Amino acid sequence: MAEKLSALELALLPQALDFAQKNPLTRDGLKRALSCGSDTATRLQHHIQEQGLVKVADHLQKLPVNAEIRAEAQFALGDTSGSSYSYVLRENARLQRALAKAKQKDESEKEQRAQEARDEIEQIKAEKFGDKPSKEKAKKDTGLVLEVSLFDHHFGKLAWPSETAGRPYDVKIAEATFMRALEQLLERSKGFSYDQVLFIVGNDIFHSNDIAGNTANGTRLDTEGRFQKTYWTVRKMLCRAIERLKEIAPVKVLVVVGNHDKLSAWTLGDSLDCWFHDDPKVTIDNSPTYRKYFEFGKVLLMFTHGDLGKREDFPLLMATEQPQAFGRTEFREVHTGHLHTTKTQEWHGVRVRILPALCPADFWHHENGYTGALRTAEAYVWSKEEGLIAQFFHNDDAFPVIKTERKIK
Repeated sequence: MAEKLSALELALLPQALDFAQKNPLTRDGLKRALSCGSDTATRLQHHIQEQGLVKVADHLQKLPVNAEIRAEAQFALGDTSGSSYSYVLRENARLQRALAKAKQKDESEKEQRAQEARDEIEQIKAEKFGDKPSKEKAKKDTGLVLEVSLFDHHFGKLAWPSETAGRPYDVKIAEATFMRALEQLLERSKGFSYDQVLFIVGNDIFHSNDIAGNTANGTRLDTEGRFQKTYWTVRKMLCRAIERLKEIAPVKVLVVVGNHDKLSAWTLGDSLDCWFHDDPKVTIDNSPTYRKYFEFGKVLLMFTHGDLGKREDFPLLMATEQPQAFGRTEFREVHTGHLHTTKTQEWHGVRVRILPALCPADFWHHENGYTGALRTAEAYVWSKEEGLIAQFFHNDDAFPVIKTERKIK
């Protein structure tokens, strides 16, 4: 007897069946087509095979058409042995279609009258209480949040391939790389509908903290271009990125400062807050705390750069700073950056992740042998009831090198 599918697997079943009708039914094929995990793909594969769903779907699709074609062909050829039954079958099918069409039309008219009544009620309420009637239909709660985390982008960093033996990097390349990664992650995660997009900004988004090219701790860096020009570029780019994310769902922006950009990232968040202050679909959290929290159903997330504190202490820190939220939730994670690599550890049921970076090594990293890390960006799909249900990756090393041309005017 086939296993019962979960709610998520039932939602994916129509896409899986459509794929199985057109392609060989394999686990890896389902994973790629549905952007789901191995376990989900395996269960869907077994369910379709055990139930014989492909054969049933093909039979149900072809039988009504073939029955009418056979009846007409037999009548045209003079074979009336089964014509009565065939014509009854065909007329019954036509009658059922006519009844279904009439029922749909009647239900449509009922819904239209009901909607007109609702609009009239909203208009009366607006005239009485001074509220504007909502022009947008209430969006159904999907129970999902998309987290987009592009950590440690280091705008202003300069990487010259001749001395780093790696990819080039400057402000224009950083901007193009950021937007390419964002679009790829959105393309790969579009199989879901979301209540909200969680967009993490900061985490050393700037390579330096001031116009002198220093970090927040005073370390002098090699930078590309003027700080003011870099700042303008990042601010305008993030405004475009947030507008793009708004097309998917309302956006919650968390500004998380890093060890390079403690002040510059905060002023950037203040600029974004000024720009979107009157936008009902955008919320900016630029509070000057070093750690930010996000609660969604049974999910609790903590964001911090990762340069301060011990990773194994983060679960207790989360419980101490957010005791009520910690008690309400079941799926808890801490997302950090700083090290430009990936690593996941778990202490007492709390996962602590290091998220990767897209920027290449500069001369200092090359000189000290900190090279070879995969340039990657990640996005996560969180369910308010099931926790993390999907993870998407963009590997920029698999894409063409972005170069800039410098011309003397």
